[in-house]
Amino acid sequence: MTALYYTRLNRLAEPDTIAILVASLSFQPILDDAEQGRLDLVTQAFVTATQRIEAAGAGVVGLCAATAHLAYDAVAAAVSIPCCHIASPFRQPQTFLSAGAVVGVLGTLTTLDQGIFGAPPAAAGHVVLFPAGTVATALDRAIKHDISAGHAGDAALAVVQAAIDDLAARGATHIVLGCTELPLIRDRLTVDVPLIDAVNLHCRALLTAAGAASGRTP
Repeated sequence: MTALYYTRLNRLAEPDTIAILVASLSFQPILDDAEQGRLDLVTQAFVTATQRIEAAGAGVVGLCAATAHLAYDAVAAAVSIPCCHIASPFRQPQTFLSAGAVVGVLGTLTTLDQGIFGAPPAAAGHVVLFPAGTVATALDRAIKHDISAGHAGDAALAVVQAAIDDLAARGATHIVLGCTELPLIRDRLTVDVPLIDAVNLHCRALLTAAGAASGRTP
């Protein structure tokens, strides 16, 4: 979802303070390799793209997809510039995460299985919940094969809504949209607890690291 990141970054940046360099990768080969367990190829694709971004003059870099963060450690080690993790805002004190918060995370199976969002610091007393079982499997399929392909119809929407309802029923006080595609359907979801847009927070963190953040809301 390159366009979503590019739009958010431009809207949040201070005027005329930043140049955005984008290395856009073909999604389907990466998805195929990931689903076949060939994570070494996925990682190398992101490492190579990130090194090209650094060579082009970037001062900070971010992987613009939650699932891509399975390659984060390798990417961060392969470049000399800061690499901003999508979950970094959740590892710092935040006003939207009070002590005792129960945070439900929506995302692909890879995102959840790889612990990309993980648990906030134990000292803060937070609890993290993930979809499980058939709910998680259905959500993964809806994200990868429907929403990411621009087919966010009623069936896919119902799957996401079911995952939200499941997390809320299990006690989630906040829901994290932990997948790049999910903010695109945010207005079509019914949620009684605060929704946290991981893309928005990631963009703000990237701009803060680059010294180009503004107070504007996307």
